[in-house]
Amino acid sequence: MKTNLFLIGFFQALGMIAYCALAGGFFWLANNFLAAPSGFLASVLMLVFLVFSVAVSGVIVFGYPAHLALNQRFKDALSLLIYTLLYILGFFIIMVIIVTTLGS
Repeated sequence: MKTNLFLIGFFQALGMIAYCALAGGFFWLANNFLAAPSGFLASVLMLVFLVFSVAVSGVIVFGYPAHLALNQRFKDALSLLIYTLLYILGFFIIMVIIVTTLGS
């Protein structure tokens, strides 16, 4: 069965954008509804959240390409990684255009 790497890359990028939106929403809600932690505790919480986010992002972006590479499908793995990163870049550019247009 031939997989559609373009579509898989699109959905991986969409999942990454959704995770970033959830993380940003969490910070926005936390800023509005929770008390700010003190200096040391704030640093520890931020680093823990950073490690968690890197792990989630790594699974979303690199999980399936790693699976393909482990099954000796190196060309498909690299293609999927490139498609995913290009879709993420495209979403980023679209969001920057929207934000700059609405901000003017």
